[in-house]
Amino acid sequence: MIRKFAKHWRDSASLLVLARDQPAAQHNKYNYKVLVFKRTSNTSFMPNSVVFPGGGFDKQDASLGWESFFRERNVSNTALKAITQVDGARPYIFQTEGTDLLDRNLSLRLCALREAFEELGVLLVTDEQRQKTETGFSKCLQLPDVDSWQQKIHDGTASFQALHTALGTVPDVFNLYEWSCWLTPAMFRKRRFETAFYLAVLNEMPAIHPEPHEVQEYFWDTPAALLEAHREEKIWLAPPQTYELTRLSFVYDIDQLVPVGRKGSTLLCPIQYNAADGVIFVLPGDDLYPADYDYLSDNADLDKYGEQTREAIRKQAKRLHRVEHKDLHHQAFFLNQQPLDDHLHVQGLNGNLLQNQ
Repeated sequence: MIRKFAKHWRDSASLLVLARDQPAAQHNKYNYKVLVFKRTSNTSFMPNSVVFPGGGFDKQDASLGWESFFRERNVSNTALKAITQVDGARPYIFQTEGTDLLDRNLSLRLCALREAFEELGVLLVTDEQRQKTETGFSKCLQLPDVDSWQQKIHDGTASFQALHTALGTVPDVFNLYEWSCWLTPAMFRKRRFETAFYLAVLNEMPAIHPEPHEVQEYFWDTPAALLEAHREEKIWLAPPQTYELTRLSFVYDIDQLVPVGRKGSTLLCPIQYNAADGVIFVLPGDDLYPADYDYLSDNADLDKYGEQTREAIRKQAKRLHRVEHKDLHHQAFFLNQQPLDDHLHVQGLNGNLLQNQ
């Protein structure tokens, strides 16, 4: 089976890596930091932007060789099957193209793990006999020859599976949590990505080894501090990053994120409307989001409200799920309904969600 729309964009996976950290000051409530990096200026997509580690899906991620790899290491079939059986909304990226390929719910996790290692040297591994940890935290393995392996995988002279075979390790697909799924808006016709985002939590910050071709610099910081640096124009966060960091910014305790219970992922493909004082991007559930959107068409109503302010347009809607942009560095988030997929609320109205973890 060929996944619908596969020819229109490239699939990718990203990893939100959170690590426990003691608050640096009395006013800093967070006990964790988030790992992000700045892309180099010669990057083909969104150069100089600050993003989570991640990148394009590769055929090695879908190789059935992973099935024998896990089997040879006595990895539980039950644990692997649990990863592939997900209830709730399933965007097209999770559809497996054929029986000769690994289940997408597993291969996308491998993609996210591979990219995190290739870009930043973060190698998340798990115990063969105890794949799912009791705490839900991942472990990062420090390699003495990390640069050599990064180069080999980046150049395609070695595979991610070969790395784990050489090390005798198992990639930690089990302690990753499906977080969200984003699709680049239709206006970016030449370069669109459908990206599955996963969350990994660590008990300590690992050493980082930035890959020089893709990484200009990296940061460990709290969600609020990263958003503030974005507003102060010290960095520029890509739109999915601002949304996801805003969701995280209302959660101060890393243990409450292991995991935030949800089922499935609704595809988030922003649709633009111009306003007199900025730009609005609406998301599924908003009154302005087209019913049965095909993910390919331009918005015929792009300038329908162009003479009105963002506030005036907002007041006409009953259901809100949108991001209002004053400019590239200043956004406001609005959601006046239950978050999709029982997720964190982008305005922090999480009710009993975190208390139930």
